[in-house]
Amino acid sequence: MSVSEYIKARKKAQKIYRSQLLKGTYPYLQALDDLVSFSEITSESELGLIEIPLEAIVGTKTAGRKQAFASNFMPLLEENSEFARKWTALYRAHMEEGIRDPITAVEFMNRFYVVEGNKRVSVLKYVDAVSIQAHVTRLVPKRTDSKENRIYFEFLDFYRNTSINYLNFSQEGQYARLLKLLGKTADDPWTDEEKMDFHSAYIHFLDVYGEKGGKNLPITSGDAFLTY
Repeated sequence: MSVSEYIKARKKAQKIYRSQLLKGTYPYLQALDDLVSFSEITSESELGLIEIPLEAIVGTKTAGRKQAFASNFMPLLEENSEFARKWTALYRAHMEEGIRDPITAVEFMNRFYVVEGNKRVSVLKYVDAVSIQAHVTRLVPKRTDSKENRIYFEFLDFYRNTSINYLNFSQEGQYARLLKLLGKTADDPWTDEEKMDFHSAYIHFLDVYGEKGGKNLPITSGDAFLTY
């Protein structure tokens, strides 16, 4: 059974691999070390063991294993490879008892890059899991005038009192707008109960949003949730 699941996962990898080659885009996982110079980083902070959304895990920290996966984290290597056997064993273990060991990751611009645990991420993405536990180090970039950078620093202000890392917006001012709708300011700390209630509402929305084809829209799920 597990081998057949690997074959299905590999077909998903091959499909997106061919599609991106035809588009002229990079077909493998992005490696953060290839994207960012450490001269662009102003500080590092340890976030500890936290829950991170799988949809926000977009690549690896180093180039070592990036060509074993397509850009959607599905496996590309042959079914008779040692890699495939390990992936299959991990899938079987997940089906029997769940993946419990946390991964290690780096967060940069509210995207996550795996240091250790690529196959765990691959298996969980294959079964459409929502999140995974991770030991996370945050890399904070220099401030620039780019829109993406400005939104990220708005996120950092929002994260400080909420610890919410699963909401991404495509426009500036949306975190402040969300807080206003909730009757809060950026300086108001959230209780554990408020965090749990908000997360529950978001996950419920995400399930329905996905069923209705919302992921095909050219907006983030955070944009959609805020509009809702």
